Amino acid sequence: MAKGTRITVDLGNKELLKAIKFASVEQGKPVREIVVEALEKWLDGKKSPGQQDFLSMIKALDEYRKTTGKGS
Repeated sequence: MAKGTRITVDLGNKELLKAIKFASVEQGKPVREIVVEALEKWLDGKKSPGQQDFLSMIKALDEYRKTTGKGS
C-alpha cells in the first residue's frame, strides 16, 4: 500500500473505536495496522472460487504503474 493513502471512516459507534484502540495497545500495533489487517481479511473472505485475489491484483497494478512510470 502506498504511503499517504488515507480515508475517513465514520464507524458510527464509539464503543467500536474504543475496542480498536484497546486492541492497538494490547497488541502493540498502530490502529492503522489493525484496521488494514481487518480489511485484508474481510476482502480475502469475499473471494469466490476461481476469483483472483483482490490484493494481488492491486499489488500487480501498483507494480505495473511503477515500471511504466504512469500514475492513476
